[in-house]
Amino acid sequence: MTDRFSEVLSVVLGFEGGYVNDPDDRGGRTNYGITEGTLRSAYERKIVSHKDIRSLSKADAALIYWSDYWEPIEADGMPNPLDLVMFDCAVNHGVGGAGRLLQKTLNFVADADLSVDGVIGPNTLKTLKKALDGNSPEALSMSVLAMRTRFYVKIVEGDSSQRKFLWGWVRRRVAGLIDEIK
Repeated sequence: MTDRFSEVLSVVLGFEGGYVNDPDDRGGRTNYGITEGTLRSAYERKIVSHKDIRSLSKADAALIYWSDYWEPIEADGMPNPLDLVMFDCAVNHGVGGAGRLLQKTLNFVADADLSVDGVIGPNTLKTLKKALDGNSPEALSMSVLAMRTRFYVKIVEGDSSQRKFLWGWVRRRVAGLIDEIK
């Protein structure tokens, strides 16, 4: 794990908090933002030594965040603050969801024609590098956050039971990251 990962993780853990069990939350029970399914998978892969969501420690959460989110989105190769924004997107939307948000953003801001498949692979990374030649990492990060806001609105349009979460998502996951970028 890198120093930058530790910095970014601290910000994300500030958004996630501890144990949550809201019956209306489609993510189910979580601790430090880790779902029971993710914890069970990490246990099966021997990343952590237990599968009890209530007893998940920050140290175990960090191991999961590193292996399941930071590394798969290639965050070490992204500039600050894009690494933070993309990591938080991966935590909140899954690695594939974060990839799709980045690809949609790059298609828009870089006039690219990426396949929106959620895979942050060679084509996405090449397009990202090209986009950063003409845009600051901060501007590109803000563009991802704008796309993310649209995503949240679409969730609520598709399932009105999620409306109660909308302003919290926008406040924490968009406005909170904008504050970090400034």
